[in-house]
Amino acid sequence: MKTNFDFLKDVNKELFNTIVDAQKLFCDEYFTQSTIQVRIFAEKMAKQILGAQSEGLTFDDTLNCLKDKIKEVREKEFIDDLFFIKREGNKCAHGENIKSTVALEVFERAFEASINYAYSKTKDEKINKLQFDRTLLITGKPQKQMRLVDKYIERAKSAIDEVEQTKEITPKKEQSNKEQSNHEQPKKEKGGRKVKPQNPTKEKVKQKVKEAKTKLRNEINKKPKKPTKKELKAQQEKKKSFIRLIIFLIFVTISLIFITKMLVFY
Repeated sequence: MKTNFDFLKDVNKELFNTIVDAQKLFCDEYFTQSTIQVRIFAEKMAKQILGAQSEGLTFDDTLNCLKDKIKEVREKEFIDDLFFIKREGNKCAHGENIKSTVALEVFERAFEASINYAYSKTKDEKINKLQFDRTLLITGKPQKQMRLVDKYIERAKSAIDEVEQTKEITPKKEQSNKEQSNHEQPKKEKGGRKVKPQNPTKEKVKQKVKEAKTKLRNEINKKPKKPTKKELKAQQEKKKSFIRLIIFLIFVTISLIFITKMLVFY
């Protein structure tokens, strides 16, 4: 089965096998179990990077040790991705359910972390050009071969068809006048071909399929937007400005108290 992580085969076979197991769980819609498996993958990766120092350390301790060694923006992004995977994996391990969209982001973060890991080992620029394919994750086929929502739409159609087949339809009452009776009969086109009247139940089913398709497309393709470097920098500057303001206010308050005491004393 083709995966987003095939480039890991030649870099680290153990990591590759771990993330493939996680993808199989995701494809079978076991989102909680797949997230836990991705957490195991991330922990193995972090400990391999830290090396012998990671022996006996927890995942959290390992990440904190790596965090202390950050020198570049890319390393920071790598640690942030692993912390995100650890957090969501811990939630699932403690019995919390996870949304499919969050589980999808866990895999995307694992992909980005894998790119950084593989590049640090190989220095192969081709790895940096790889892009995460959501369709490939869900279906095992590249996006060019199959659309992302096809799998879920087919399942929705099957479910609706099953309901339609098993649903009991109350027989229509006989029409009392000839005009209504003629309306019930199949119409004839040129050439004598009979055309069945439209079934209102099928029309409702088609409408439900259309609504399910739209809802699934919006739900699956929705991706939480990461803040850009510029936005992160602006947030940091805003935070620093707020801290400076607090410090200034504290200084002014202390100065007023001191001046008041001096005036009272003299």
